[in-house]
Amino acid sequence: MFGYPTHRERTSMLRFLHMNFRYTLGIVALVTCACVAIHAADAKPKNLPPGVLVALARDQKDYCAQFLGDYKKGCRQTFQANLLWLELDVTPSGEAAILVENHNMGACGSAGCTLYLFVRRPEAKFVQVLGTHGDVGELGAVSVLKEITKGHYNIQKTWRDGKTQSLYFWDGSRYSEYHASTPD
Repeated sequence: MFGYPTHRERTSMLRFLHMNFRYTLGIVALVTCACVAIHAADAKPKNLPPGVLVALARDQKDYCAQFLGDYKKGCRQTFQANLLWLELDVTPSGEAAILVENHNMGACGSAGCTLYLFVRRPEAKFVQVLGTHGDVGELGAVSVLKEITKGHYNIQKTWRDGKTQSLYFWDGSRYSEYHASTPD
């Protein structure tokens, strides 16, 4: 017949569960760090150009508005630290664009994180040019293609799954995603 476990048996079970819980947390932390490190491998270690941060000011304000009191301290630095970015040459003359993947709380969901592509205008202001309001996804790779549309290279994004790709063409003022029509 079954009885209640003795004090010794209960203590033994608790030690076992505590030890497994600690190891599980350690493994989860290692996997998380490895995934972030792999994803951020191509990101620039230096700071974003100040003009891009100005262009992202509304996103930063929305992010910091989530916090109250002492939790609000340092939110600007945290916001900026969670922006992964790459500089891309988008024209044959070498015009640079800054691709930003926003990994802040509230910027990521089931479809991925917010993506922006900024180009510098003559007045030194950075303008977002990826679709109308940016895009959403988890990047695996970005390729600037040799093909040119309206003076800008076409851009191909490969999502983290390694299979899904999106192709973007310059429409004269911004990059728009190309949607191939399928025959009926």
